[in-house]
Formats: sequence, C-alpha cells, structure tokens
Amino acid sequence: MLSFFKNINRLAGKSNLLDAFEIFCARQLIYLMALGLFVSAIFFHSRGIFAYSLLSGLCAAFIFDKIIYFFYKERRPAEIKGTNILIPVPKNPSFPSRHASLAFGMSFYLFFYSVPLAMIFIACSCLVGFARVFCGVHWFRDILGGAASGFISSLAIYYLITLIR
Repeated sequence: MLSFFKNINRLAGKSNLLDAFEIFCARQLIYLMALGLFVSAIFFHSRGIFAYSLLSGLCAAFIFDKIIYFFYKERRPAEIKGTNILIPVPKNPSFPSRHASLAFGMSFYLFFYSVPLAMIFIACSCLVGFARVFCGVHWFRDILGGAASGFISSLAIYYLITLIR
C-alpha cells in the first residue's frame, strides 16, 4: 500500500498544471458535484436527487466516519518523511477519507435515479479520491474506506426513505 501511495504522490510537484488540477479536485470538485446535484434536481424535476443524495453523502461523512474515527485512528501519509504535501493536512484521522465518503455517498445514491448520471458522479468521486492521495493527505485505502462508507450510507438512506414513504 505504501508503494502505491508513493507511486501516485511522487508525481506531485512535477508539473504546475497537474498540481493545480489535482488541488482543485482534492478541495473544490466536491462543491461542483453538489452544484451538479442541484442542477440535476432541476433538470429531472426531482428534489430527491439533490436532497437524498446530499443526505447520503453527509450521513457517510459525518455519522459513519465519526463512528469509525472513534474506534480506529489511522495516521496520515503526511507524517512520513518525503511525502509531497500540496494542501493543508486535516486534523481528523486518515481512515476513511471524509471527502471520499461524502463524494461517493452522493454518487452511489444517484443509481436509484439515473445510472448514467451516477456514473458521471462516480468518475468525479474517483477524481476526488485520487487527488487526495496525490496531494499527500490520504492513503489509497482511506479512499476505498470512504467509498465503502458512501455505499453503505446510500443503501441505508434509500431504505430509510422507502420505509418512511
């Protein structure tokens, strides 16, 4: 896992254009995804696309991840000598990635509305995750953990909404 991280992170600092793109993906793409949810809700005439997808992501990032942080505290790769760090390092534990949980939570929920739209959002979520590794703030397993958290959250929210209706 360390070598996988190093193979990605060693590219940081080599190209200003690549660094700028990855920093954008690591920090701002998630906001663009939320805006995309809002626009999709208008286009599809469905508030649920926005509200439930966002709820799924927020549940993954701020409930499921908090529970995991309580029991499991993983150090960040930024603590290893030689890591290229391009963005500020968050204070919370590394596993799972909260950004990945939020992004994948929103994305997986979209499968209940539109598979093509969900695939676009999954691709964006993968960009967010890759960028977090590239920028030196997460291990690849943190991104996989975030994806799992997002997936479980999307199922939980879907079934909860189904029970309420």
